[in-house]
Amino acid sequence: MNTRDTLRRAILAAICLPGLSVLLSVDAWSQDKQPIEASGKEVVSTAAPMDRGLETEMDLPADFHRYYGQRVNQWRDIERKIAKLDIDTDMNYDGTIDNDDPADNGAFESTPPGMVLGEGELTKMLIRVTPYRIEYRGEVVLTLEVAGVNRAVKSGQFDSFEQETASTGRIRVWKDASQRELILDSADPEKRYYEWIANESVYPANIPGIFPRFVYVEGVSAAGAAKGLSAKQVIDSKGVVGGGTYYSGDVRLLATISHREEGAPRETYPEYRKRFLKSYRTTFDHILFTVLEQPQEKVFINNNAEGVWVAGAGK
Repeated sequence: MNTRDTLRRAILAAICLPGLSVLLSVDAWSQDKQPIEASGKEVVSTAAPMDRGLETEMDLPADFHRYYGQRVNQWRDIERKIAKLDIDTDMNYDGTIDNDDPADNGAFESTPPGMVLGEGELTKMLIRVTPYRIEYRGEVVLTLEVAGVNRAVKSGQFDSFEQETASTGRIRVWKDASQRELILDSADPEKRYYEWIANESVYPANIPGIFPRFVYVEGVSAAGAAKGLSAKQVIDSKGVVGGGTYYSGDVRLLATISHREEGAPRETYPEYRKRFLKSYRTTFDHILFTVLEQPQEKVFINNNAEGVWVAGAGK
């Protein structure tokens, strides 16, 4: 080995060894999970991530996802939607629903705890349908569906309806704040799905009289494991309370708008959306709900002049 090779190896060693020692120390720290101070004492971190349970297949908002029977290669035209759909609530608890306010939209709707309701409390939910003026035959169907979310498993599904109702909070959806016409009830197997239908003779010109502009969502009862907890405690509890397991954002309200072919039967569940090929894409949006015994604290900017929040008949 000549002098030049020896010098080259010495230079490489001088450069690489400090970096290797740093990598080894980082690896040791990551395995021990505790950094070591110069004094040799362990540094115990007090920060802990919030455990909201698993992100399930019922949480994913992407248009193309197999849970909704939708994949990018299953469409004749991937851009051909019957309408745009958006549902919104007062996610920042200020007494107004503002579609241009980032705090009232987006990830807040689909990230636990979602919308927090007290028992007996009602909140307005806006339904915005923007028709695309396209030629079609058949029906345009707006649906609302309610379901509990099992955050202990990736699918989000419970083994039975009884297990679902025992593990999650209960909500009801009303036509308006008077609570005279019930649309959905998460604890009633016959009231989990509702649809409004417009055919080509009235859509899109006359949808105001067919599709609702808003509904009211009522918090009926909290899940057993969430009894006595405040909104802050639910977020900070890391999912384990009172010896049991509770995950916030345990009820999902899903809205869809889809095309149903002329002459197709009115299904009790929209199986048509899961067909391999469809003429138009199904559009959907969803909001998660958490029901607690006491309502979330609110700071109204307009004294609740828009009637976004209402005390229920039992309160």
